Amino acid sequence: MVEELPERWRLPSILTLISQIGQIGPMIFIIGRRFFPNKFTNANAIIVVLSVGAISCFCLAIFWKKTAFVFNESRSIYLYLFSLSLSLLDSLSTITFLPYVGEFFAKEYIIPNYIGESLSSFIPGLLAIIQGVGSPDECLNITSVDNSTLLVTGVKTKFSVSIYFVLMGVLICTSIISFLSINFVSYFKKIRKNNRLEEILESESAKLNKGSTQTVKIMFFISFLGGFTNYGYLPGLMSYSTIPYGGDFMYLAVNITSCGLTIAVLLSIWSYEVSTKRVIFETCIPLFTSTCILIVSVFSPCPPLVNTNWRRAAGYFMVFCWVMTSCMFIRIRCLIATKLEKYGKQKLFLLGVFAIIGQLLGGLLVYILVDVLRLFHDKPKCSPDDYCLRILN
Repeated sequence: MVEELPERWRLPSILTLISQIGQIGPMIFIIGRRFFPNKFTNANAIIVVLSVGAISCFCLAIFWKKTAFVFNESRSIYLYLFSLSLSLLDSLSTITFLPYVGEFFAKEYIIPNYIGESLSSFIPGLLAIIQGVGSPDECLNITSVDNSTLLVTGVKTKFSVSIYFVLMGVLICTSIISFLSINFVSYFKKIRKNNRLEEILESESAKLNKGSTQTVKIMFFISFLGGFTNYGYLPGLMSYSTIPYGGDFMYLAVNITSCGLTIAVLLSIWSYEVSTKRVIFETCIPLFTSTCILIVSVFSPCPPLVNTNWRRAAGYFMVFCWVMTSCMFIRIRCLIATKLEKYGKQKLFLLGVFAIIGQLLGGLLVYILVDVLRLFHDKPKCSPDDYCLRILN
């Protein structure tokens, strides 16, 4: 998509901004729940957003490549529109899925909730691996009277982007059926926890944990930091940090990360109770790798080592940074959620709110830097192999 659509390398940052506009969904939900608590329930919100997500995927399968001329530039308007509706699914899931689990099920189901979330990345990543990376169109310089350049078509993927979106729509439809079963089938209602008993325990827990206010604030700040970094500004830099070393590195970063998230969550099963110091220490790891990604992106399209024999090694290091950043942040989310569960479902709800605020601010920041100020640059199509050396000279 990055190579085919007119936005090229700016596409991830534009889609990041669109996903932040989708944060209006949680705001509407919070206001609606305040005035119509019986209508704006977590269960109803989950059913609506999953349905909208499925419809959006099927529409993207048809319209993702269509463009329109807006503000003196060709833009992928249909992709923007349906990506916005998909972002509503992503943003609302942050403040509805976990509180739903916290409200009706024991804390042992929190990690499975994140396993399901990671599978929503694992399965698309697996499909993308099956689809194949393909290869971009090659440019051959032909010596002639007008020094023209010949564009040669590269190797295509095993199935199209449209088929990929159809498969994603089918996946979300499966999720709808699964959630309807959990919410309405009597078998699952039997394994729900006693809400009255839980309310008494939460009340007693609140009295006993008044001295833990500092811990809760730290967890909220780390949640904000994770949203700001991993779901905010970082996705908009994907192309600038990987493609300079080779298009296959962006493919590897996206798909290995998608598959690695499930492993990261599974490893969190044995970490239900960890200290605050442990959470802070583990947060430093993705902060370091995300800083490396930011530094490389600033120098795009000619980052360090791109003109040396270490180019491939640098590309693999960027893949490592992306995998570590995403996997560590989702692991940290699991650790924080299980740590805050004893404080009640309201704290789990606020945990999602802080993550959304961070995501919103990070997305707005990267859009301003990339699309408004144009501080990041991509490499022109059909540029020579020594493009960076020519710039330096």
